[in-house]
Amino acid sequence: MDLEILNPLPESEIGDWSRALAMTLLFDSGENDLAPLEERWRSRWTPERAYAVRDRGRVVATLLTDARTMTVPGPGGGTVALPVDALTGVSVAATHHRRGLLTRMLTSSLAAAKDRGDPCSVLVAAEWPIYGRFGYGPAVRYADYVYRPRGRGAHVAACGRGTVRQVEPAELLEVAPALFERARRRRAGQISRTDAWWGGFLGVTMARIGPRKHWLLREGADGPDGLLGWRTTRDFELDGAYASIEVESFVAAGGDAERDHWNYHPERAVIEEVHLGMRSVDEPARFLMADGRALRQTFTGDFAWVRLLDVPAALSARGWAGSDRLVLEVVDDHPGAPAAGRFALDATPDGAACTPTTASADLTLSVRALGAVYLGGHSLAVVAAGGEVDEHTAGAVRRLDALLATALAPWCQTGF
Repeated sequence: MDLEILNPLPESEIGDWSRALAMTLLFDSGENDLAPLEERWRSRWTPERAYAVRDRGRVVATLLTDARTMTVPGPGGGTVALPVDALTGVSVAATHHRRGLLTRMLTSSLAAAKDRGDPCSVLVAAEWPIYGRFGYGPAVRYADYVYRPRGRGAHVAACGRGTVRQVEPAELLEVAPALFERARRRRAGQISRTDAWWGGFLGVTMARIGPRKHWLLREGADGPDGLLGWRTTRDFELDGAYASIEVESFVAAGGDAERDHWNYHPERAVIEEVHLGMRSVDEPARFLMADGRALRQTFTGDFAWVRLLDVPAALSARGWAGSDRLVLEVVDDHPGAPAAGRFALDATPDGAACTPTTASADLTLSVRALGAVYLGGHSLAVVAAGGEVDEHTAGAVRRLDALLATALAPWCQTGF
């Protein structure tokens, strides 16, 4: 039987679509448990961006994309917001593997994204081997940490120029979207959050998923500039066992807010460990401590992957660390080859021009390699170990690496 790709997909299909996704990703697919998830999918549903495959009336494959923006390196060490096609909700039932369903859905989705004018597609990869085949490269890493605030030298002094207070989610909803928008512009790689995203995350406009959190809001001279969400994972006991907490949201629009939120933990004398997930790999907090080993990195892994669709638009949009001219031959072996071509990059610290050219290439690299280095999170010299970079002009890899360099590692703290 020839399985049909269904697109656009109306909202009436969300129930079957969600159940298929839950089954494949091993979510609990009970009707009551799926209702909050369906509500969240509905809040972001655009029929033209939704895909499914049916076999004998049952949905066996799913895919959805969102219109988002991602911060990319900008002039002067800042960032700029780039429109991106955010891929999510991808699944193929185990009964239908190796039939080309993901390839057909994703090929159609990427072609539609390029037609809309999206310079890049981004995703969070469930498995490393899958998405490289479609031109995505791992561009943003994250790290998990354990902080032991009771140790000597672990204390972080408050900045003394703001206040931190406990708030309820409804109050936080009024200020969190604008606060995060300021905070995310501090680094490349940050994905935008919609108002609907915040309503669901805080459990205000949609049913809460997961355990209740405690929320802190930091206010400086110019208003709210930091928020912290945490929950208890081990209680304090009178027999001497100290508590453990997990920080599930840590947003700071500036250094003062960052310092004051770190200062909050040591003041809670009963806390032995603070677990922080989804932080940047170059966490600066340890340099606020007399003993930086009080903060220990426990894991690091890949998170956001980038796939260029329009090379001139993507390279012209970001800022560069110097001035140089390089000709890049981009190899794109995915059906449709949306990023393939030869491009002249004229980069300066104030901006860049990138245009198609017939001039001889200084470098040939795959679209996967270009996606991996696009945000400055990896060295091209390291990525070249995968065999997808050929240097035709001596020193061209080093020169492109110098242009791509950023002071801070890219970071994405938003799942999508």
